Amino acid sequence: MNGMIEFERCPSCGHGSPIRLAPPGRTVDTTLDLIARDPRIANLDPIEFSALSDIDFVICSRCALIFMPRRPTPEAAKRYYSRLFHRIETPLPFDELPLSERFVRRKGAFARDLIRTLDQHGLLESVESVLYVRCNAGEGPRLLRDDYGLREVYALEFLPSCILHARQVHGLEQVERLFVPEFDNPFSRNRFDLILCDESFGHAHDPVRVARLLADLLSDGGRIVAFNEKDHLEFLKSSKLFPYGMNFFHKQLFTRRSLRAFLEAQGFAVEQLPHPTVGKSESRKNSKMLYLLRPGGAAKPEFPSDEVEPLALAFRSWLTAYRWRNRGQRLLSVFRTHGVAPGSGGAARRRRPPARVGFSRK
Repeated sequence: MNGMIEFERCPSCGHGSPIRLAPPGRTVDTTLDLIARDPRIANLDPIEFSALSDIDFVICSRCALIFMPRRPTPEAAKRYYSRLFHRIETPLPFDELPLSERFVRRKGAFARDLIRTLDQHGLLESVESVLYVRCNAGEGPRLLRDDYGLREVYALEFLPSCILHARQVHGLEQVERLFVPEFDNPFSRNRFDLILCDESFGHAHDPVRVARLLADLLSDGGRIVAFNEKDHLEFLKSSKLFPYGMNFFHKQLFTRRSLRAFLEAQGFAVEQLPHPTVGKSESRKNSKMLYLLRPGGAAKPEFPSDEVEPLALAFRSWLTAYRWRNRGQRLLSVFRTHGVAPGSGGAARRRRPPARVGFSRK
């Protein structure tokens, strides 16, 4: 298929011979399989969903990175990427204004906690220009401007509705569209003192290229804050967190150690910061990472080969749980279609239609 690229070697450390995670003859179900059946998406040209849904995940035996070896090129993704943000199972207000108050409130709460964390660590001192990638519907740039007095705040955002909200509701003029994590700079400013990146490496079609592009956008002494990258060694332990298949947008599935090794291999000095807590502190949804990156002075990366076996086991356990869950959903669908009570066990019988009065068979 045109518009596809293949990674025969690990996109993080370059090691060859990755280990396949799905059983022979099978591929990994992803959220694309669900989305592709929706009429708003399925007929969108020129993407061939039947080819894109033939997805596999492998794991690097050197750095324990789980990754998708076959993926669309950034150029191909520009033609469809934003359309796939629809979560068909739970429609979200991504298409039009006004955004729901709950959606904006949640984005604002996270942005407030994130920026407060950065301030507590002195990361906003002597900062004149900020690039905010995936800007929380403009809530993050607004706080930097209004509460911290920063005047040069620029933002990139996937969703047109969030761009309009940032511009019309908050009066933020320097907000432009981000189609895929390639970081073309549409602004007059060429360098930034601070770059805030929401899930930029897990989503990247080529993470090494993204790391280099980000470093090139920094001014002397500038820093990058990478946040919302998930620790999948923890995240995969609950099948409930992936009830509709593996997230198609996550091209790499990092752990804390594999992400640190990747970033150090790209020349960054890495410091982990506390990630803002969402809901209950013990929830696995809080298995997200926040790293401060400084170009130069990187430690020699330590590739976590000892994580390969437990991470592969966690992935395969999730895969088994997901398939059984799907099988249970299909059985429930059959029960509903034929009027069978699911709780009736082995004595289940179809509900018989009421007898027709006055009808007899001769």
